[in-house]
Amino acid sequence: MTSQLEHAARTAFAQVLTAWRTRRGLSKKQLAASMGYHPSYISHVESLRHHPTFEFACRAEAVLASGGEIISRYEQCRQAAGEPAPVQVVRSDYEPSPMLPATLVIEEENATLTYADGWYSSRVERVVRNVGDRPVTCYPVRVDVDRFPDQPGVSRQLYHESPLQLSDLDFQASVASVGDERPEPMEVRVTRSSDAYLKMVLVFGNARARFPLYPGERTRVTYSYRVPANLWGQWFQRDIRFPTRALTMSLRLPASMGAEVSAESLSYAGIKGFSPTESPGENGTVVYTLRLRELLLTSQIRLRWRFDEPAPSGWADLAA
Repeated sequence: MTSQLEHAARTAFAQVLTAWRTRRGLSKKQLAASMGYHPSYISHVESLRHHPTFEFACRAEAVLASGGEIISRYEQCRQAAGEPAPVQVVRSDYEPSPMLPATLVIEEENATLTYADGWYSSRVERVVRNVGDRPVTCYPVRVDVDRFPDQPGVSRQLYHESPLQLSDLDFQASVASVGDERPEPMEVRVTRSSDAYLKMVLVFGNARARFPLYPGERTRVTYSYRVPANLWGQWFQRDIRFPTRALTMSLRLPASMGAEVSAESLSYAGIKGFSPTESPGENGTVVYTLRLRELLLTSQIRLRWRFDEPAPSGWADLAA
């Protein structure tokens, strides 16, 4: 039988949960989806029909970011019920990467680069799985360019005069459950910048809510940006910094430029060349595609090209 003290503690927990859910502008269904629970469970906790668990409180805190208030209220519930302190259990019901232990595994990546009207536009989609034992709240990315790789002095001067800035890239990022057509925008934070590159983290959250990637779960992260052709180059590169099961890189160029495209992989195992497939694209373009599986960590995959007709020249890098 529930004591008066326990009932008061559960009531306080439910009120705090409801208040933070309302503050974040989330319905019970939206909060449940973000936490990985059925919507009815949220209703039962808020109406005192269900006792909150430690896992429930942790997930609610991760999504609602109450500054610890939700966890504090849960502790009061636990103590009022006379329950022992929770024990952290490490998950073991997942298959770790055979390549190298990691928190994240990229199950599939599709990276596309398009040249049109004096701009290079990049779009990256990654299916990311959390194989760790704790929620993941952000994902690192990097934009790196170098138009004159063989002339470092010229390159430094170019980017010193025209440095990369996030506001100029039209950078956008979103996340959605695999198969879900309703992506959520991700907050973008620059962690380090130089004249020729930007390091960022994509936060699993925005001003409305947080939606961490929990252990065993997977999601689709998508981001895009564009760079003026005078700052870009003729290399498109992917650095393998997380275990990656499948990678597809596509390069879309005007057919009128008569591009010659090649590909290579650089790793501790050496340099290996590839021949991208070529197919006609829309609006007078040609699409060059490279597909690889089970890539080696720390390797670099490059598409490089040259034109029969005059066009922007140099080098560009896409990194995880």
